[in-house]
Amino acid sequence: MTKKVFDITRILIGMVAVAAVPYTVSAAMMGNEERRAEWEANRGERQGMMEERRSEREANKEERVAERQEKFCENFTARMGEMQSRLAERKNKFTDRKKNRINYLDEKRDARDNMLTDKREEQDARRNAWYEKLEAAADTDEKKAAVAEFKKTVEAAADTRREAVDAAINAFRKSVDAAVTTEKENRAGGIETFGTIIEVALNQAKKDCADGKNPDTIRSAFQASLKSAREALQSERKGDGNLGVIIKDLATTRQAAMKSALDAFKTTLEQAKVDLKKAFGTEEVE
Repeated sequence: MTKKVFDITRILIGMVAVAAVPYTVSAAMMGNEERRAEWEANRGERQGMMEERRSEREANKEERVAERQEKFCENFTARMGEMQSRLAERKNKFTDRKKNRINYLDEKRDARDNMLTDKREEQDARRNAWYEKLEAAADTDEKKAAVAEFKKTVEAAADTRREAVDAAINAFRKSVDAAVTTEKENRAGGIETFGTIIEVALNQAKKDCADGKNPDTIRSAFQASLKSAREALQSERKGDGNLGVIIKDLATTRQAAMKSALDAFKTTLEQAKVDLKKAFGTEEVE
């Protein structure tokens, strides 16, 4: 009897457990639905938070770009200020070199003029001593007249030679001055053009900085302008090498004119000696 009661109790407990399963499943499903509903209800909030974080990232990115832009422009302006200072210093040095070159040319020319004057005075002294010797040897009126004519001819030839030499020297110096002036103007123009290009490029870069343009774009544009300025300056410098060739050619022309004047003097002198010998009939004219 007791055993039967126990078995019936077990069966009843099992039936109760089986009957309770649907209620458990139903409760779990209800929990999932609630969580799903809560998730859906919070979707807008989550999206708002995501948008807020995205906006913060964009704002931080723009802030970093702005900081980079500001720092670039500050450094760029500082470097360009240094470049302008160097350019101004370069112009001053060029001006000083021009003054030094002018002073050097003037000093060199003064020295050569002094040497030429000394040489001419020595020549005058030798000729006068020669004339005195000839006059002392002239013991007849015919010889005295011949010496006077000889002296007149030689002095005229000497004056002609000096005039020709002076003309050659003056022409040479005038042409050299013109060539040097042209070179100075070209070089000064090249430096001025270089400075102008840099100034325009710098002002444009400053404007681009103020407008918030990309630093890489600003840097590339300025570097392109700087390259153009340097190429223009280098091209101008290459032309400076012609000055040496021009001066060399002018010197050759000057020497040819001076040699021609000297040859003409020698020819006149030799003929005057021949005429004087005829009057003296001796070699006393040597």
